[in-house]
This record gives sequence, C-alpha cells and structure tokens, in this order.
Amino acid sequence: MKTDLIDRFISFSSSNNLFSPDDQIVMALSGGGDSVALVDLFSRLNQKIILAHCNFSLRGQESDDDEDFVKKISVVYDLPLHAKTFQTREYANEKGISIEMAARDLRYEWFEKIRRETGSARTAVAHHTDDSVETMFINLIRGTGIRGISGIQPIQGNIIRPLLFTNRKEIIEYLDFRHLEYRHDTSNQDIRFVRNRIRQVILPEIEKINPSFRQIVREEQKLFTQAQGIIDDFIRIKNGELLIQQEDQSRININRLKNEKFPEIILFELLRPFGFNGKQVKQILSAAGLNSGRIFNSRNYTLLIDREDMIISETCLQVAERYYLDPEQPENDLPVRFDCTIIPNKNFQPSRNSDTVCLDYEKLDLPLILRRWEQGDFFSPFGMESSKKVSDYFIDQKVNRIDKSRAWILASGEKIVWIVGYRADNRFRITGETKEILEIKVSL
Repeated sequence: MKTDLIDRFISFSSSNNLFSPDDQIVMALSGGGDSVALVDLFSRLNQKIILAHCNFSLRGQESDDDEDFVKKISVVYDLPLHAKTFQTREYANEKGISIEMAARDLRYEWFEKIRRETGSARTAVAHHTDDSVETMFINLIRGTGIRGISGIQPIQGNIIRPLLFTNRKEIIEYLDFRHLEYRHDTSNQDIRFVRNRIRQVILPEIEKINPSFRQIVREEQKLFTQAQGIIDDFIRIKNGELLIQQEDQSRININRLKNEKFPEIILFELLRPFGFNGKQVKQILSAAGLNSGRIFNSRNYTLLIDREDMIISETCLQVAERYYLDPEQPENDLPVRFDCTIIPNKNFQPSRNSDTVCLDYEKLDLPLILRRWEQGDFFSPFGMESSKKVSDYFIDQKVNRIDKSRAWILASGEKIVWIVGYRADNRFRITGETKEILEIKVSL
C-alpha cells in the first residue's frame, strides 16, 4: 500500500485528466502531512511545480514556524516558493464573514493570481477522501442539496485534487515509509470547530457500527455526483426559461416557478450561484406570492419578493460594522462572542438572564445580521404586540449615551430579533407551535 501510492497517484490523475506531464502546477503547501506527501509524489514524477504557502497569522509563532518549515521544503526539493502573510482576522471583520471563509477566499484568490502570473496550468491542493467525507457532513448540516453531499470533486475549474484516491491513514503510512517530516496544526484538535468535531467525535462513533463507513460514503458520493449531473442538465433548461436577466437585476416569475413539478429544487439551483442556502430557499418559496416586500439576504445579494417576481440584485450598500451569524457555524469570528444551541421544544425552560435569548428557530431568516442600532429602528418588545422605536426603548430604560453607542442589534433580514443584552423581539418568541428553539448566549 505504501509503495504503490505513486502508481495509484498516476492512475487517478490520468483517469481524471488532472494534468499532463508538460504542465506546470502551482502546489498549495501548508507544511502538513497531506501537502508534504503531494509535493513528494509530484517530485517523483519530475513534474514542474511551484510551491505556494499562505501564512494566515492565526496561530502566532506556530504559523511563522510553518512558513519556516515550508521554506526548508522548497530548498530540499529545489522548488520555487511563493509565500504570503495575510491579516485574516481583519479581512473577516471587514467582510463580515467567518475566519474559515475568510481564509478560503484569501488563499484561492491568491493561488489563482499566482497561476495566471506564472502561466501554470492548474493549482493542486491536498484534499483526500477523508476530507471529502467530512465535507459531506458539513454540507448536510448546512443544507446544500445533492451537490453538497457529493463531496469534493477531483477537478473544479483550475483547482485539482490529486489525492482524492487515498485517505489520511495511507498518507501517514507513506510519509513514514519515505521518512518525510511534516508539521502538526494544533488547531485541528479543537472540537469547537465543526470539521474537527465531525472528524474526532462523530465519525469514530459511526465507524463502531460499520468500520467501512467512509468507503461506503465515497461510493455513494459517486452516485450523487452522477445524479447532480442529471440535475445540472435539467437546470440549464429551466435557467433559460425562468431566470430573466434585466441589466443589474435577475428576475424569477413566481407563478411560473410554482407551476413547475419540482419548484423547490429548481429554486435551490437557480439561487445557489447567488449564495442563498437551503433553509432560505424554503422560506423564500413560502413567502413568494404571499409576502410582497419581504427581503432575504445572502452574503453578496439581496432578494426581494415582489408581487409577480423574485428580484435579485447585488448588495451595493455596505453598512458599517455589519456581520453575519450562522448558528450552525460556531467558527464565526464576530466582535462579540455568541454561543448558539438548537434545542427541541420539549419541556424547555427558557433563561431569564439578559445575556441569553431564546427564539423560534423556524421564524428566523439565516444568516442573522449583527449590526449597530440606527435611528429609526423599530422593534416589538417581548411581551408586547405593538412596536416601539429602539431609541425610545433606551430612553425608557435610562440607557446612557455611551452604552447606547455600544449597543448591538441582532436582526433576521430587516426585522430586529434582539437588542443584544437588553430585550428580544416579541415576533420571534417561543409558542406552543414552536418546534425548535435557538438559544443564543452572548459574552459582551
């Protein structure tokens, strides 16, 4: 198994048309075992490669030590190295996204820049089958449709993944067999991160039931990929029929969509390029034709439910200090810390502490928006049916000017959910019909 990895590497790359012998490849090298093994395999083929290393400045001295190690690798293999340091936390705060997403955006944008500037054919990353299985679980939790549970693909655009034929265990055996050193990322042990929790807690429990579970998933993912291909062909037809481009807007006619046999999956695929998730698609479809004027937001786009159409436009207005909270992604990096728990509504006793809010999960549009309060903001204070200006609420509560200036609003679309640390909105209260409760605890 250790000695034939090079043969399987060649076979997999060839069968998936990942690269040709004459291609120059940009190779992402973190210093971890997976990427070190990939460098070694490429080098044994005498493939022309350029190394690229990202220092995300997230782990202090450990990040710098990784970069020093990568520099040594480039010398040992006599390969050119491009290394760049990113201020990832600052970028995440500026864009209002999680640290994980910020690092992904920064690295792939930079890899593509290097690829173009060096005239390279592809960019190779060291994902393997275990990564694909873990990604399937993450996507299943977030609701990304068949495409998401199909796992990681060998080639996506200019990105190739030549190690998707093997797993973490075989890679470690190969590194030991070849006497190759590599770095250990200590953050991989932190089970607060979703991927680590899946890797270290969930998958080991499933494998107690079926030790072959990972292999079964990979075989099923091949079928899901084929099914997604059929859906893609179908959506290409529906895209031309239903999604109308008008200058800087896209429109979907509500009646035509609802007359389709599979409106939800069609809408999911039509809205996927705009960044809307599965939960939002369900809410959008329910609101269509009933709630004219309702607005939904993705990371970069706004969708308006009009009388006859769904109108999608790029979000141009950038609100100062605007962040996004997805309760299913605890790695969100925000200016205040939120601990989110989704709880079935069975004999649940809500907290009465001002640092905790309990909400009807099904009523929320995700991701939630965290922003500063603004003049003109209204909400319905918990226990009241009528609305009230946030500014008047602060006056009634005798909140001083300094504390007012520091107050945060948690919003669901355009509706205030919680004046953080003060009072929740009555529209999202828990009732007898509530199925799931979102409990949010804040540390200001």
